[in-house]
Amino acid sequence: MTITKETSSQQVLLSAKKIAELGNELTDIMNILKMSNLALEGLEFSLQEDTTTFLWLAKKYIDTAYAQNENLCDRLNEISFLLLNNDNAKELEAQHE
Repeated sequence: MTITKETSSQQVLLSAKKIAELGNELTDIMNILKMSNLALEGLEFSLQEDTTTFLWLAKKYIDTAYAQNENLCDRLNEISFLLLNNDNAKELEAQHE
């Protein structure tokens, strides 16, 4: 049995500059997530040391993280749409309308 590899000649409609911008934005999102993890580690430490401080920090963190995560999810959805549809002019055009 011979397996042949089909070559694809899909045209990429995103410019190299746009792809680089999306890559930079994804790096920024990763840094935000790392900072969030650091805050969670701080919360774990405060729980062991002082319950009152922990509760205050946890409430502030939850309020901030929820809003931030909503924004990050929206932007990640937009970026994934662009990358998944980089060869579909109709979809890319519809997104800009």
